[in-house]
This record gives sequence, structure tokens and C-alpha cells, in this order.
Amino acid sequence: MSKKLAATQYPVPTDSVLQTPGSLETKLLEALDDVEQMLVRETQTQRENTSELVSHLRAAGGKRMRPLLTLLISQLGAPNQPVSTKVKQAAVAVELTHLASLYHDDLMDEATMRRGVRAAHVQWTNTLAVMAGDLIFARASLLVSELGPTIVAQHSQTFERLCLGQMHDIFGPGDDDDPIEFYIDVLRDKTGALIGCAALYGAELSGCDAATVSAVTQFGEDLGVAFQIADDVLDLQATEAQSGKTPGADLRDGTKTLPVLLLEKTVQDGRDTESDRALLKAIGDTDSLQDDAVLAKVVAQLAAHPATAETKRLAGEWVERALAHLQNIPDGKVKHALVEFAHLQINRLQ
Repeated sequence: MSKKLAATQYPVPTDSVLQTPGSLETKLLEALDDVEQMLVRETQTQRENTSELVSHLRAAGGKRMRPLLTLLISQLGAPNQPVSTKVKQAAVAVELTHLASLYHDDLMDEATMRRGVRAAHVQWTNTLAVMAGDLIFARASLLVSELGPTIVAQHSQTFERLCLGQMHDIFGPGDDDDPIEFYIDVLRDKTGALIGCAALYGAELSGCDAATVSAVTQFGEDLGVAFQIADDVLDLQATEAQSGKTPGADLRDGTKTLPVLLLEKTVQDGRDTESDRALLKAIGDTDSLQDDAVLAKVVAQLAAHPATAETKRLAGEWVERALAHLQNIPDGKVKHALVEFAHLQINRLQ
């Protein structure tokens, strides 16, 4: 990656071919700057105290991977044109929807940190965090209302899936559900749906044909699953400085991520050892995990367990599954960048 890109927050795929004036890299970075300025405007209000609340997580940073995907995929339909205002507007709407969901997720998960800052419900109150999320959702809806009925419908369907995914996650699997398959379905709705939506916006608004729109949407959904599986590993292996969250936060609040589900399956299938059973028992003792020292010990044990290595492998498998949807996309700079973009999501695990 170039020195210029290393200094930016954006994970823009690049190689030496793209690092020239007017290149794909330059076009994406310029469009991302426009998107960032629009995000600043859309997270402001007429009063200082509400602006501080609504802009809290936007100002804390973020990779902006969803708007980047919208911008990048738009180049499949309009490779020789500047990124259109409509595409940038859609990219902003996607990121606003993501930001809004974080306000709600942190409250539901009782998370205390996000992107290296205190969660909004901790910094303010539960009620204000909910209202901030709702306001940002409203801003996103207003933006997509100007982009035509197809985009409005997609936005509504995606929002529905985000809500259903969260509800399914809270209720948990039924007696007849395979816990791991159920978990993947939840990831597809909670994370994959919005990344797939970001891809669809880029293709639809740049005039791509129906086959391309469908292909990149499925690419985005599967990539979203890979991204979240990778996050399950990062919850155990990344430092707070790297992830912006407390390591083992999911364990502490009793959330069963994929490494835990794989460990449970090992025990249920009778392939376990005494240390496996002891680790699973420690994971289930959420009261003890409120102690930082106990949590750190359990996190280290699970991070080193074969279940976490298997989780890493599955993240890579889902990336390859995502890339298979691009097989009929014409070769070129944009496809090359999409492949690199996909690999960036699991390179975070190196």
C-alpha cells in the first residue's frame, strides 16, 4: 500500500498500476473525501448538545468500508466518469445506517467502548442513545428517498433484515436449529445485508445490468459474513487500541461467537479434552468474567484454542465464497480492486 494510503483511514485497494493522477485510487479517495464531508453535515443539528451526541461515533472514525464498496462497485457501470452525486449520496446513506445501528447495538450489548471512545449510552443516557440512532436512521431514509423507488425499497428491506437479525440473535436458536448454521444466518442479516446493500447501490445507480447487480449484492452479503467472523477472532486477539473495544467483550456479556460455538460442538460431539470442558465452563461463568484478570485469562485460552484457528479458516472460506460471485465480472482494475478489498477483510487477522 502506498505511503499516501497508509496515512489515511480508508482501506482503499491499490497497486502500482492505480497510483497515478486520475487513477481509480485517486478517484475513490476524492469521492471518499466528499462522502466524509457529507457525513459531517448529516450528523449535525441546530443545537450543540444534540450535534455532539449525533456526531459522536462518526467523529470517532471508522474504516468506511461500506461507502467505499458503493463507490468502487459504481466503477463497474461508469468506469470513465467521475463518481456521481447519487452514488455518493447512497454511500452516505449506507454509512449513516451503519452508524445508527451502532448506537442501538452498543446499548443492547451493554458495551462500554466503541472506536476507542465511550459508547453513547454511557457518555449520555440510554434514551438519548436510542434517539440519536433513530435520528440518524431518519437522515439516511431522507437521502435514499431522493434516489428512486428501487433504492427506497432496498433500504427498507435491508433495515427490516437488520432488525430481524438482531431479534433472532436475542431469541437464539430453537430446539431444531443447528446453532452454527443459525449463527451464520444471523450474521448474514445483521452484517451481510447492509454490505450487500452497499454493493447493490453502487451497481444499480451506475447503470449495471441485472446480472451484475445480483452478483455484487451476493458478493457483499458473503463478504459481510466473512467480515463478522473475522471480528469474532479480533474480539479475542486484538488489543483495545487496535479494535477500539475491550478484548473479550463478547465473552463478558455472554454472547456466543463462532469460536465458542465451535468449542461447544467439540464438547457435544465427544471430541473434547478435560481442558476443553474446563474452558467452556469458564466461558459460561459470566459473573467471574466481570473480573478483568479472569477475563484476560479466558480470552488468552480461547484465542489459542483450535476453535479460533478454525474460525480464522472459515473467515477465509467465506471470502472465497464471496469472490466466486465475481467470476463473470469482466477482468480489469475494478475487479482486481474488489478482490483486494475482499482479502483486506481477513488480512486484519495477520
